[in-house]
Amino acid sequence: MHPRIAELEEYLGQQRAQLTAAVAQIAASRYRDSPGAERWSVVEVLEHVAIVERGIGQRISGWLTEAKAAGLGNETDSSPILPTLNVDRFVDRSRPVKTSAAAEPTGKLTVDEAMHALAEARASFLEVVAECSGYALKDVVHPHSGLGPMHLYEWIAFAGGHMCRHAMQIREIGVALAASGQR
Repeated sequence: MHPRIAELEEYLGQQRAQLTAAVAQIAASRYRDSPGAERWSVVEVLEHVAIVERGIGQRISGWLTEAKAAGLGNETDSSPILPTLNVDRFVDRSRPVKTSAAAEPTGKLTVDEAMHALAEARASFLEVVAECSGYALKDVVHPHSGLGPMHLYEWIAFAGGHMCRHAMQIREIGVALAASGQR
């Protein structure tokens, strides 16, 4: 495995651990409780994260296939990639972000279904990330609707940052539920 992909996989694992820890801080009996009007429950956040991670994986897979067919070269740089990326912009909760209709949670999943969807999305995403190993991912650039052009290393890191952003949201949900006596 290329060192940059190994580095990104480690980052993704760290962000997944943050999400798992945030969920664990809330009583399972409250996972479906919304902290307020037009705010998601823990289950809805998990469903959203699964939808987004699945979608990012599908996009990256398609873009990688196209780039390889067009002659994408091998990665020649093995220096760390994360310090070159502004992952803080993926995590920043100071500005609200309205999700696309396609990434809206249905609100119909049980806790177990949401956790299963997230686990499946993660496994599929990690398979796609592994397929990226060894390729010059900085040469494959595609726009993000809110963040502008990003190369594939950034798209992979975005998935981790997105998960971290929602781990923070789940912590906020826990605080709101506790304040209302619902934790």
